[in-house]
Amino acid sequence: MTRKMMSNSNLKPACSVIEVIRMLGMSRARFYQLLDRQIFPPPLYDLRTRRPFYSLELQQICLDIRESNIGFNNQYCLFYSPRKPRQENNSEKISRKSKGHNSLHDELAQALCRMGLSADAQQVGSAINELYPDGTDGKNHGLLIRDLFRFFKNGASK
Repeated sequence: MTRKMMSNSNLKPACSVIEVIRMLGMSRARFYQLLDRQIFPPPLYDLRTRRPFYSLELQQICLDIRESNIGFNNQYCLFYSPRKPRQENNSEKISRKSKGHNSLHDELAQALCRMGLSADAQQVGSAINELYPDGTDGKNHGLLIRDLFRFFKNGASK
């Protein structure tokens, strides 16, 4: 099997199976499934330590397989694209940076918005003052959200 060698500065002369799995961007379980189906080439083994490793050439073959969707056994194999880490939107970044009651009010307003209610931080603040005249110190956030949800759902009246 001849493959075009691509230059990749991240490749090492030899690396562990786990490092190859990370390079490919897949889970360990999925990699071993594909290894059993002979989609990926088997690793080499160090005679002294009996530890599996991938040589530079085998690493390149694995990367080519991932890119071309044609396995080591010349069968087609479709790969899902790796998941991207969740990016925060600007409102979440701002609410984390702000401190004090405004931050709590922003958090609670966002939670209510995710539950289908439209309420801003100022409305949440006035509702908290009406529901809890003695303050919210030591109150569970889940209970606050529940009470605020009921408050706004019932027409903003007790």
